[in-house]
Amino acid sequence: MWTELKNHTIVMYDGTCGFCNEYIQFILDRNPSQQLKFVSSQSEAGQQLINLLNIQGYATSIIVVQNDQYYKKSTAIFKLMKQLGSPWKYLRYLQIIPTFITDFLYTIVSKYRYKLARQHCRLISKEEEHFFL
Repeated sequence: MWTELKNHTIVMYDGTCGFCNEYIQFILDRNPSQQLKFVSSQSEAGQQLINLLNIQGYATSIIVVQNDQYYKKSTAIFKLMKQLGSPWKYLRYLQIIPTFITDFLYTIVSKYRYKLARQHCRLISKEEEHFFL
């Protein structure tokens, strides 16, 4: 399964988190390249990916996988922003801020993510199903 996804960016997220689900919906609505695939870290496919790449710290971070490498926290967010359309893709230039600062800010948001969002999820349409693993 994973070999045919080499040309895609895989986004792994906390499927039980309303804030995380809203962020995935935001990305899904702005996925011009159609190269993003999404997987919940709690799903069977997510657990396979965690084991395959020996991913550590996935419980509190969004994970972006590109070319058998994974990225966490703010680095993952910047990787995603790069793939979105305007004006969102320009947020990637915030990478000039040192990672320890952006990761610190990410950690704060992550700590309160369950309180930051509505607790409902959008139903995925037939046209969007192929984006999810």
